[in-house]
Amino acid sequence: MDFELDAGQRAWLAEVREFLHENVTAELRAELAEHDLEFPGGEVARFRRKIGEKGWFGLNWPREYGGLADKEGLGAIHLHLLMSEFEYWGVPGPDLTVTSVAPMIMRHGTEQNKSEWLPLIARGEMICAVGYSEPDAGTDLANLRTSAVRDGDEWVINGTKIWNSGAQRATHEWLCVRTDPNAARHRGISVIVVPIDSPGVTVRPLYAWSGYRTNEVHFRDVRVPVTNLVGEVNRGWTYITGALDLERGALTNPGDLRRAVDELRELARRPRRDGTVPAESPPLRRRLAQAEADVAVATLMGYEAASILDGGVIPSVEVSVEKVFTSELRQRIAVLALDLLGPDGLLAHRSPAAPLAGTFERLYRAAPLMRFGGGTNEVLRDIIAQRGHKMPSYGR
Repeated sequence: MDFELDAGQRAWLAEVREFLHENVTAELRAELAEHDLEFPGGEVARFRRKIGEKGWFGLNWPREYGGLADKEGLGAIHLHLLMSEFEYWGVPGPDLTVTSVAPMIMRHGTEQNKSEWLPLIARGEMICAVGYSEPDAGTDLANLRTSAVRDGDEWVINGTKIWNSGAQRATHEWLCVRTDPNAARHRGISVIVVPIDSPGVTVRPLYAWSGYRTNEVHFRDVRVPVTNLVGEVNRGWTYITGALDLERGALTNPGDLRRAVDELRELARRPRRDGTVPAESPPLRRRLAQAEADVAVATLMGYEAASILDGGVIPSVEVSVEKVFTSELRQRIAVLALDLLGPDGLLAHRSPAAPLAGTFERLYRAAPLMRFGGGTNEVLRDIIAQRGHKMPSYGR
C-alpha cells in the first residue's frame, strides 16, 4: 500500500504553499494575534477574497456554481490538503460553510438553493453559522423546539439556539427547525437558511473556559421566504446527519497538530527556567515521538476519509473514528506541552513572557471542546460500533 502523495497532489500542495507565502502578511498575522477570528477585520476579509479569487472555496464544485470543474483531478483530497496547510499556518481557510453546508446544498438543495447560495460561498461572501443545539436539545438533537410555521410565501421562525459558534461573524444561519410538530421526532425537522441580519435575530455572546466565543442566538417572529428552505420540507434530519459527518472530518484536520509537534520539538531543545533541557528527558522524548507518530496516523485517517468522499460516499464511520482519535490526541499533545514547558507553560495566552505567546496554554483549555463539537465522542463510539461493526444499539 502506497501512502505517498502522487505527483499531481504534490504539485497542488506546492501551489497552496506558494499562495500562503505570498499572501500571509505581517498585517494578517497581527490582526489574528489580536482578535483571532472573533471579530475579523480588513486583513482577514482581504485574505478570504484572495482565496475566493483563486476559486479554492469551491475547488471541486461544478463550474456553474463557481467551482473549478474545468481543472482536472481536483477533489476532496485536494481540499483536505489545502485545509491541512492552512491549519498548519494558523490562518483562516475553508470553514464549515464550505466543508459541510455547501455539499449538502449540492446534494439535496433545490436548483434555486444552488444557484443563489453556492456562487456566494465559492467567492467567500457567504459564511454560515450552524444552528443545531438548543438549551434542551444537545446530544439528543431530535428534541429541538425551534419552530418554523409557514405563512403564505414566508416561514415564521421562533426559538433559541445555543453554542452557536461563529454567529457573530456569519452572514447566514444554517438553521435546524421543527416544521411538523405532529410528526415523529426525526421526521418533522427541516433546514432553513436565515440571513443573520434578519429582523428578529439577536446574537448574544457566550465565552467558554477556553476563551473562545460562542453564542446564544434568539429568533423571534423571524420571516424568511419559503424558498430559503433547503431541499424538501421535513427531510432535514437527513441533511443534518450528512452535514455533521462532513463537519467531523473538517474539525479534526490535524494540520495544526503537525505545527504543534514541530514547535514542541524545537522548544524541547531549549533550557527551562530550572536549567533542565526537556529533550534530555527520556520520558518526554518518548511522549514527543509518540505524538509525532499519532499525528502521522491522524493524517492518514484524513486521507482515507477524503478518498472515500471522492468516490461519492460520505464516510460516516471513518470520520467518526478520525474525530475520536484526533480530538483525544489534541488533549494529549496539550498535556505534553505543559509538562515539557514546565511552569512557563502555564503563563496565560498572549502573555509576553509565555512561550509562543501562550499558544499551548490556550490549547490546553481549548482541546476538551473538540471532544464535543460535531457530536460527543461517546455518541461517535456508538456510531462506530453500530454502523462500523454492526453491533446492536443498547437503546439510548
